[in-house]
Amino acid sequence: MLTRSGWGAIALAATAFVIGRVFGILELYVLGVGVVAALVVAIATMLRTPPRLVVRRLVEPSTVQAGDHARVDLQLANTGTRRSPVLQLWEPVGPTGGATMNLAPLRPRERATAAYRLPTAGRGVVRVGPMRARRRDVLGLATRTVLLPGAAELLVMPRHTPVRFELGGSSGRLGDHLRMRAYGQSGSEFHSLREYVVGDDLRRISWKASARSTDLIVKETALEGVKRCTVVLDTTGATTFGDARDTATTDGDASGDSSRAAADDSFETSFDPAFGAGSNPADLAFERAVSAAASLVTGAAATGLATRMVAPDVDLRGHEVAPVSLRWLATVQRGEGVSGQLPSLKAGEGLGVVLVVTSTPQSPLAAEVRAALGPDDTVVVVATESVSGRERFVLDATTDDAFVASWQQLTGSLATSRRLPAAYREPE
Repeated sequence: MLTRSGWGAIALAATAFVIGRVFGILELYVLGVGVVAALVVAIATMLRTPPRLVVRRLVEPSTVQAGDHARVDLQLANTGTRRSPVLQLWEPVGPTGGATMNLAPLRPRERATAAYRLPTAGRGVVRVGPMRARRRDVLGLATRTVLLPGAAELLVMPRHTPVRFELGGSSGRLGDHLRMRAYGQSGSEFHSLREYVVGDDLRRISWKASARSTDLIVKETALEGVKRCTVVLDTTGATTFGDARDTATTDGDASGDSSRAAADDSFETSFDPAFGAGSNPADLAFERAVSAAASLVTGAAATGLATRMVAPDVDLRGHEVAPVSLRWLATVQRGEGVSGQLPSLKAGEGLGVVLVVTSTPQSPLAAEVRAALGPDDTVVVVATESVSGRERFVLDATTDDAFVASWQQLTGSLATSRRLPAAYREPE
């Protein structure tokens, strides 16, 4: 493929031949022939078999939170039998950016290494590769681009910190409410024996113990706390996203057998705007909702509660609910649940807490969840835009700091627990 300089050389040769013909200037003929010869040599050089290069890349780590650091370590090896030429390498990073590097000539079986940082400002999946190697002739008249196979990806999870779920033993309004609800539950674990009091359930009488006593004996069971936690994310709404751009910078050369692949200073890449938060207030509110849902799911799973992640047409549960939910939250878009149906919220026995992450306490999804719940469930609305209303349990998630403070006030416990990144990595 001819470059701009190549097309300019063709125009120069044509002009030299025309002027030389009109004015009979022999030197212009010589100039034209020389330019044409240079073009022929350049094209012939580009038609040669391209060098055999193998690219290996390691994304470390493969899963991060938004805002954390991640990098790609590259290793390029010449597996051919002849020396490779000078190459300009370009590796796509995400849908709109890429890393530009220059590779010096490599002898057969020689290797070169390089590294660069990845954009992690917004959640989503950052896809890396395949790499393109471009070769130019000495005069820059012709160029040829070869695709080097291989790709990798980085999962950027939403920002989150697991929150504490010491609900039954907390001193907040929600903890007091759940303790009062627990007194109406009949536990399954034996606690003690006591004498019968008028009004006790006859089914709780221990006839064996009563036979050895002059009074009726009642069997007491341990007070059961919260057993279940369901996080419901409201994904309905418009599908327009703002731009979120994150410019990645290079780390430069990495040490290796041959430090010949250099990351160029012109490497700029933008994160996928489909997963970022723009200036639209609704977009920002949805990003806060995703972060709050991630914090609640990971916190509930770390406490040992039977945890579910629910959204229109989405129902995640099981032993790996935390990592699976985080991967889903990394790519969810606002508007996905417009035509979807909310899964059934009926669950097993015991007390349960349903956390509805939505824009306002009066949202249609919050009303739908309230209508579908049983008597053993307590609804807590996590509002990301407005907390106005008469709901008893509302978490203010209009800002990240407000979410932490509101959770601490509602539960009466420390807001967050220690971060457990290893527990929420993507399953192998």
